[in-house]
Parts: sequence; C-alpha cells; structure tokens
Amino acid sequence: MARHRNGYPVKIERSYYRQLGKLVRSWQVQANKMLDKIKPYIKGGTKMLTDADNSDNPDWTHYVQQALDLFSTSVSGYLEDQKEQNIAMQFVYAVDKFSETKTVQRRGIITMKAGAVAVNPFYRNPKLREYAQSKIIENTNLIKTMRQRYINQLQGDVFRLINQGSGISDLSHAISNRTGMALRHADLIATDQTGKILSQVDAYRNQQSGSTKYIWRSMEDGRVRPKHRELDGKVFKYDDPNGGDNGQLPGEPIRCRCYQDPVD
Repeated sequence: MARHRNGYPVKIERSYYRQLGKLVRSWQVQANKMLDKIKPYIKGGTKMLTDADNSDNPDWTHYVQQALDLFSTSVSGYLEDQKEQNIAMQFVYAVDKFSETKTVQRRGIITMKAGAVAVNPFYRNPKLREYAQSKIIENTNLIKTMRQRYINQLQGDVFRLINQGSGISDLSHAISNRTGMALRHADLIATDQTGKILSQVDAYRNQQSGSTKYIWRSMEDGRVRPKHRELDGKVFKYDDPNGGDNGQLPGEPIRCRCYQDPVD
C-alpha cells in the first residue's frame, strides 16, 4: 500500500514539543535550586530536622515555604508569559504555513519551501486571522496551566515527603517524576494541537477552494488507532455530521495525526 504521510507536519509537531520540553527542563533546573535551599531543614539528608532537636529552627515550615515561593517566582512572571506566548505563536503560524503550502502545491500555483516563519501568514484572511489569535491564546493557556500544575504539585510533594521523614534523594526523585509527567503532558499538547489546528485550517481552505468531500488519511504506522486504520482511504462529505470519526475530521480526535486530502 502506498503511504500518504506527507500531509501531516511531523517536524512542526516535534519542534513544538522540543520547545515545550525546554521550558519544562528550565523548571526542573529551578526546582533543583530550590531543593538546595531546603537541605538545611533535613538532617543528614535522610531525616526531618523535626525528628530530632528542632529548637534552633522552630519555624522550619516558613523557610521551606519561602524557598518554594522563590521557586514559583523564578518560573513565572511577565518574561515567562512572553516566552510561552511566542512559542505558541510560532507554532500556530508554522502549522498554517504548512497547510497553505499544501493548498498552493495542489493547485499547481507555486512550490513553497518550508522554513522559519517570519511574518503572520494569516494577514490576508480576517477569518483565519481571528482563528489564529484564538489558537495562540488557547495554546498559551495550555502551557501556563502545565506550568502552574508543575508548581502546585511539586509544592505538595515537598511538604508531604518532608512530613514523612523522607530525605533529599526522595525529594530529588519527586522533582524528576514531576518533570517526566510534565514532559508527557507537553507531548500530548504538541500532538493534539497540531492535529486539531491542521484539521481546521485545511478544512477551511479546502472548502473555500470548492471541495465538498475529503479522503481520510492516516499515518499508516503502529500508533494509528484501529478505528482510524479502518477510516484510512475512505471518502466523506465535509458537512456530514456522521462522517469521519463520529462527525470529527481527521486530526480532531485527541492525539490524532490523521489528515484530509480534498476531493476536487
């Protein structure tokens, strides 16, 4: 069977994940710095100071919370917000450029070379421009939510483990575990948002070009879910509420990497 895998932007998806991964790793660096600050409140690296004589540090919880607050501040703020917004913006623009390139290539107008996005490709179409802004906001909020969850859950881990009498190694493992969970969350965001954005901008462009039907295309690899393997190669109408995956276009179901080929 011929493979039709050039309709999904794997490189853009992976690039987005790498950018999100860099953010997560930067949080981990700050979390480890926070761990160094609370070491004095854990005796010998294995026992809580309060398990022994804590007369010198009766307010140890205050100092631990202060270290956690400093950690939260170090990974938050205006500069971090701007960085996250820029990552989201570049990602959304890149997916749209990929979609636009497919459209013009199919029409035989021009062959566009993929590359870095320097300008907003939505400026020519007000509807796409509004859509882009909404997706930039959505992705920025997804990143912020991931960051806040990392902060909140790590704070809970620290006090829970200290109260259990755990040592530095346990706290270090907790940071690693939270980082791993955040990286998996970042992977989910990258895959899910790539499929959804591509699906919606492709459908808009294809229908604007006069297409009323599309062919469901899967990536034809081991990650394709059984239902989408069955849909691969089948033709559906764009306006069919029961078409595709229960009315969803290729790429719209969570973590779906399928895409549509328009039928002219």
